[in-house]
Amino acid sequence: MVSRLSVVGISIILFAVVFPLYVAQGEEALIEGLHIEQGKGTFVVSFSVKNCFSTKMEEAIKAGVPTTFNFFIRLYKRRPVIWDKKIASYKIRHRITFDNLKEDFRIWLQEKEKEIRVADLEEAKRSMQQVEGFSMVRGRELERGDYELAIKAELDPVKLPLRLECILFFVSLWDFETDWCYRTVRVEP
Repeated sequence: MVSRLSVVGISIILFAVVFPLYVAQGEEALIEGLHIEQGKGTFVVSFSVKNCFSTKMEEAIKAGVPTTFNFFIRLYKRRPVIWDKKIASYKIRHRITFDNLKEDFRIWLQEKEKEIRVADLEEAKRSMQQVEGFSMVRGRELERGDYELAIKAELDPVKLPLRLECILFFVSLWDFETDWCYRTVRVEP
């Protein structure tokens, strides 16, 4: 009788601990709307990230915590016999901060090298999760063949001072990371 009671008790405790963590995660972030335009020696890439903001993250941003998204973009030349050749690799950052005095959001878009200011959180979220018109491999002639474009997005890890991460372990629940999104592109001369 004691063993059955202890198994039920442990099951209830485990459920009470694991279920809230599962619910807090929400939907998985993913890359969507990938659009590639080919020009002479360039690829122009546009895409967005879906499900990358949680309510806790939004509250933290409104409280003034700077938040950075990292976008990784890689281009490989596909080769049938040996491993693929890396042609280009980029890391793009989008950073958002809330200005409490002016009551607006400041967003730094690295690929455009400019800062924008918006008053609405929804507009700020759209700007943070979109990369539009990013030019790759400028000034290089690409050989004829198949190329593979790989894209990934992640939240820059929040670093807490003085070992606070042990106490404030829930901050890791903000983290998101997408899977790699692959697209094959054919280049014809």
